[in-house]
Amino acid sequence: MGFLLHDVDRGEAEALVLAKELQADALIIDERTGYLIAKEQGLHVIGTLTVLLMAKDQGLISTVKPLLDEMIRRGRWYSQFVYNDFLKKIGEL
Repeated sequence: MGFLLHDVDRGEAEALVLAKELQADALIIDERTGYLIAKEQGLHVIGTLTVLLMAKDQGLISTVKPLLDEMIRRGRWYSQFVYNDFLKKIGEL
């Protein structure tokens, strides 16, 4: 794990190692560097926005925007472009 700490924070490094050890079906990670490292390691990686979209598609939630807005209100950061582009693509903006 030590080599990973040069590229990602400790939590992401631990998630990457654990996902590899457990042969996880998927790893949820948003940080670009961690995402690329996970892909290089052969892991199936999805981001938080994809998880929200999957929940909507499966009928677990009716809309994504209120949840996304709450995540942002609590400190999660997405660029305005990503925010608008994502919500437009799923028909919520």
